[in-house]
Amino acid sequence: MIVLGAKGHAKDLLVVLNETANEDINFTFFDDFTKPEEHLFLGEYLILHNFSEIDFSLNPRFVSAIGGPILRRQMVEKFVKAGGIYKTVISNQAAIGSLDVNIGKGCNIMPFVFISNNVQIGSGCLINVGAYLHHDVVIGDYCDVSPGAKILGRVKIGNNCSIGSGAVILPNVILGDNVTVGAGAVVVKNCLNEDTIIGVPGKTKNKTE
Repeated sequence: MIVLGAKGHAKDLLVVLNETANEDINFTFFDDFTKPEEHLFLGEYLILHNFSEIDFSLNPRFVSAIGGPILRRQMVEKFVKAGGIYKTVISNQAAIGSLDVNIGKGCNIMPFVFISNNVQIGSGCLINVGAYLHHDVVIGDYCDVSPGAKILGRVKIGNNCSIGSGAVILPNVILGDNVTVGAGAVVVKNCLNEDTIIGVPGKTKNKTE
């Protein structure tokens, strides 16, 4: 299996991959940002640096360990176009409701995540360690929910959003596409346009400057 990315999140995701994968699966990392002389990830796993080195007819499955939503989407689309099959990774230590929960293709669901019932998560999302998604939450494609973030009931989040570590989004809030919520922010009202929300209570960056 190919793992996209050989930086920080790849180290975290590898813990989950080793926890959940069958023993006969071998991991190869792809990262065209690493130095060419860096051939091994963590001293053990082969790093490929060129797209031409991948034979998708032999090894079509891949997962993403790229932290940023925009770059992750770009790389995933490139791999899918070339014949790759985008796989989801869900930690055995995540608590996930059994009723009306839909987790999209290619998501990373990390350890100690809580996902309630009636939750919809789009494709390519990263729900990081210890994040909470409460009932009736809807999250779009290629979003990041950072460690310890709490998304409360009936929140709706658009595509390509990034929710910072420890942030809290209060019930019934709606966020549009490409919204960034800063670490520790408390979001109390809707933000339908592309913007950054910071502070307690959360304010859009344009209004705080």
